[in-house]
Amino acid sequence: MSQQLNLFPKGAVDSSESFANDRLVDLTTALNAIDEMFAASSLYRNSHEFLKLLNFIARFPNYSAFNCFLLYIQNPSISYVATARTWARKFNRHLKMSVNPLVILAPMAPVRFLFDIKDTEGDFVSPELLKPYTIKKKFGGRVYDSTVHNCLIQGIIVRELVLEDPSADTAVRMTPSVRKKYKDLNLKKDASYLIILNKAHSLEEKYSNLALELGHIFCGHLGIDKNAWWSERHSLTPTQEEIEAESVAFLICQRKGLIAGAEKYLCGYLTEDQEIPIFSLNALLQAVNYIEEMGKSRWDKPKKRSRY
Repeated sequence: MSQQLNLFPKGAVDSSESFANDRLVDLTTALNAIDEMFAASSLYRNSHEFLKLLNFIARFPNYSAFNCFLLYIQNPSISYVATARTWARKFNRHLKMSVNPLVILAPMAPVRFLFDIKDTEGDFVSPELLKPYTIKKKFGGRVYDSTVHNCLIQGIIVRELVLEDPSADTAVRMTPSVRKKYKDLNLKKDASYLIILNKAHSLEEKYSNLALELGHIFCGHLGIDKNAWWSERHSLTPTQEEIEAESVAFLICQRKGLIAGAEKYLCGYLTEDQEIPIFSLNALLQAVNYIEEMGKSRWDKPKKRSRY
């Protein structure tokens, strides 16, 4: 990922036409396709529109956050999507004439074609199937434990401590001063990052805070190490960093059904209809994908990010 936010060093967004024209060449050469579109268009930088995008991505946890973004820009009004084969075999529904497919990326193949239920006809489908996501009655510890295990594989140590300040949960780059401060934690010599979580918090709260801190790391706010698949991005303002990391945590929690955990994020930025600073949409989508993969199973070695 390129250092796109160097183009906006103070974090403020100049929406004038002259500014956009002056920066167009820089944007097209410095940004990947997603961030180029995000920076060049004012649509997704409206706070309400951005929140609509995040809520859409949260509605389809069976698809990666990146693929959900692709679905959104093709048709933000879809309700439930599946392949033509799934519609036919599982639901006994078939495609209507002259429908347009929705395109996403697929493992072991360039693309996969999906169709909204409105583009099919056949047997009745229970409304229960069309709910955005299933709210889990209780968040399982397996996802949290796998994520913490894979953090260590990735060179990220997670520790739960009794904290006097409830808001003190944080992620830091490992330095001699950090090692000295936390010498009683027996930190691994080759670890690059430390995340401190509040031991008094519930499992759901600890996981949501972990997602926030991993968002900071995987969006490049704390630099890179030998295991890093992300880019170093030191030029961001605190506001840009918080929007990226909180967007990551918001999506992780929403897609897991942890609504209470998600509600505390982004409230300080998206409560009014306003323009938000430019940041890397691509970075936060990749971070969401990676964190979700970390919760699925225990790894033996660090993994590289997938493109979707």
